Amino acid sequence: MTAEPPEGYTRVDRAPFVNFVGPLYQAIAPPPGRVRLGLRVTGHHVNTMGGLHGGMAATMADSAMARALVFQLNRKAVTMRLSVDYVDSVREGDWVDVEAWVAAEDGEFGHTACEISVGGEVRMRGEAVFRILRRAATPA
Repeated sequence: MTAEPPEGYTRVDRAPFVNFVGPLYQAIAPPPGRVRLGLRVTGHHVNTMGGLHGGMAATMADSAMARALVFQLNRKAVTMRLSVDYVDSVREGDWVDVEAWVAAEDGEFGHTACEISVGGEVRMRGEAVFRILRRAATPA
């Protein structure tokens, strides 16, 4: 199975850590008000049991939710709280989609949510609270 993304995704090269653990891909035309990131799970993304490492899933969730907030507000934000509920496993070779959206924001704090799925089946859910910074974001 190829590590390449399905059609409609482009590689995300932004944060050094994400570049190191990726590659992550972003949907070119996500649903309105949403950000969709994807990853083909390869050998360096898995734990000793052959499933997607929880830390990698959390990284994807955090990245997608932050991007959703930044794209909506055009302002930078930093994670204050992140939670991920692991519903089912993800295996090496799977294509993982993370769809994130802004649930609420008040100019100071942003509340976001996401779903991590394989083939349309939700495998994990995430929520985060971000501190919205005063300075504008750099274009993606």
